[in-house]
Amino acid sequence: MNKGAVIYIIRLLTERLIGAALFWVGAGSFDLRSGIFFAAYILAAFVSGIIIYRKNPETLKERGKVNTDSPKWDKILLLVFWLFAFFAVYFAAGKTVPPGKEINFDYIAGMVIYFVSVVITVKAMLENTFLESTARLQTDRNQTVIQTGPYSVVRHPTYSAVLLWCAAVRCVFPSAEVLLLALAIAVVIIFRTELEDDMLKKGLPGYEEYSKKVKYRLIPFVW
Repeated sequence: MNKGAVIYIIRLLTERLIGAALFWVGAGSFDLRSGIFFAAYILAAFVSGIIIYRKNPETLKERGKVNTDSPKWDKILLLVFWLFAFFAVYFAAGKTVPPGKEINFDYIAGMVIYFVSVVITVKAMLENTFLESTARLQTDRNQTVIQTGPYSVVRHPTYSAVLLWCAAVRCVFPSAEVLLLALAIAVVIIFRTELEDDMLKKGLPGYEEYSKKVKYRLIPFVW
């Protein structure tokens, strides 16, 4: 058993359970819409964790590391992302989304988009053994450029998945406060992509050539 990988899966599940609890604190209860979402949200973490563990437990172990030699900008952006995406947005959803709303087209679209983001994330983590939580040049792990799977379409597919999640959470929890937090999370991810991409071009052999081959960072045919 890879202890580090198991600890990371448990931590991820705990973070999602806390997010669900914060929604409950804000709302006072779960309705059908929120109940379905949080059940899928927690189950997706468990299933994807098991899938990745079976093929690539070392990636999960490395993702569990918090204190690394990543740049200061990464530590700041990662902290903001963690607080907003795992906790603040769900508390805001609980406080501001009226309970008992019907399951409509927007909700169904949000759930579909969410599952697409999960699939992209899992595929990227299965493909890229260097996909740590922090952004750094992994000279200690002999990092190489990954160009297969979703990395043949965009250079940062997990960040693309986060942008999809931002759209999904706004569809599932339709309030102005959730929209503002989702936009803030998207801005953090865009800044992080920009800075990480520049770092990799300067420090990771072969990445400059890869960026010419795969031109888009986050959104195919756009950016």
